[in-house]
Amino acid sequence: MRSALPILLGLIALSACSRQTMDSELMRCVFADSPRTPAPAFICDPDITGFPVTVLLSSEPSADSVSERINQTLTDQVSLWAWEWSQAWYQSEAGQQRAHEFLLSVLTDEARVVRSRASPKGFLWLLVGLPMTVANLHSLTLDAVPLTQP
Repeated sequence: MRSALPILLGLIALSACSRQTMDSELMRCVFADSPRTPAPAFICDPDITGFPVTVLLSSEPSADSVSERINQTLTDQVSLWAWEWSQAWYQSEAGQQRAHEFLLSVLTDEARVVRSRASPKGFLWLLVGLPMTVANLHSLTLDAVPLTQP
């Protein structure tokens, strides 16, 4: 019986250590608005196969339906990307306008809400992704809206 006691104590200690490791693993990723609540991996690591461009966004609680909040957040991100990239890639106002229109069309068709989750406080966390690289999108845009206009 004497030799069983140290083994039993060792097993209890190992069990406590492994439980603590599991708890800390779960707590590595938490919601920004609910830091005590474990969150899905995409909240902390937005790398998703097939979507080289991703952005993590949140939508505050509101009276709007979840569907309306998701659509509005996606639309806002598409508009932001179109504006930023048209401004960065074109110098003339006319080129920026044509590129913006082209980008809005492409991004509306291609951008997706890849993952979503609601936090305990009612925030929607959305991972918006684009299934092409920025370089690919830039090339498509240059083909549709050349830098030098005739």
